[in-house]
Amino acid sequence: MNDVTADSSTILLVDDNEINLQMLHHTLESLNCNLLIARSGEDAFKIARKAIPDLILLDIMMPGIDGYETCKRLKADASTRNAVIIFLSALQSNEEKVRGLSLGAMDYITKPFDPDEVVLRVSRQLEVHQQHQRLLKENQKLAHRLEATLRSMPREAMDRSEWIKSLIHSGESDNVEFKSTLRWNLKTGRSEQVIEKSWLRSIVAFLNTDGGVLLVGVGDGGEILGTDADQFDNDDKYLLHVNNRIQSHIGLELSGFIRYQLVTVEDRRILLIECQPSPSPAFLRMGKDEDFYIRVGPGNRRLSTSEVLAYVANRKSMQ
Repeated sequence: MNDVTADSSTILLVDDNEINLQMLHHTLESLNCNLLIARSGEDAFKIARKAIPDLILLDIMMPGIDGYETCKRLKADASTRNAVIIFLSALQSNEEKVRGLSLGAMDYITKPFDPDEVVLRVSRQLEVHQQHQRLLKENQKLAHRLEATLRSMPREAMDRSEWIKSLIHSGESDNVEFKSTLRWNLKTGRSEQVIEKSWLRSIVAFLNTDGGVLLVGVGDGGEILGTDADQFDNDDKYLLHVNNRIQSHIGLELSGFIRYQLVTVEDRRILLIECQPSPSPAFLRMGKDEDFYIRVGPGNRRLSTSEVLAYVANRKSMQ
């Protein structure tokens, strides 16, 4: 395994079955990682908050809170949300697997498990996790550098404006999309959830594919409309709304792959959203729905349960 050492990686094994825990511990000893054990979801959450593991192998069927609820709590807590979660369960239906992925898990291994398969999958996920952490740090550095540059070089805003105009001139494509508004339906004259779902869906599709740029305040034909139609009091409230919707419906753990800002283009404010491809599956969560989208040409396509599993597996094999 590359770049994974005892000093850098901690794995938490969660199962109420003592035999399973012993087998997993013995299986993963060869990785030379720090191995921790929890026998319930409640204990897993407590241990994870204290130890901050890099990866958690999580059983689903346990007394007390099950693996799904444990995963929800881990992903909702700021101190544990970045841990890689792999479900390890006897449940084998596609629906159960997709449910696990939609909650933020990176993989799903069925029992009875093959030791070699577990080692390979855990090793791979640890490598991807470390790459993910490095990318997050690089994103933070780039964001700080961009902020400093914008402050010290007023012409940068003009250059960005020209770049956006060139994107608009080129038209929509597999990595560029236009949206007229953020929340306001120009036909009905009111704020509607379907409008918000539209731009959030595009972000999810970009994350799950090769990344891309979303421009809000631009009509389908490239007309520069600006952001006034959405009727926010000021830019800060506009951007706060964007941030809240991304965190609520896509997830804080993926926000590091999404950058956004307001840019003036021909005296109108345009929302520029830049998305990088995410190493983990992105789902759009609206109410009880959890949908997976990919980018296909200048549009977005929702995948079925079986298509999600095949797509995620194929994408991981290419990473």
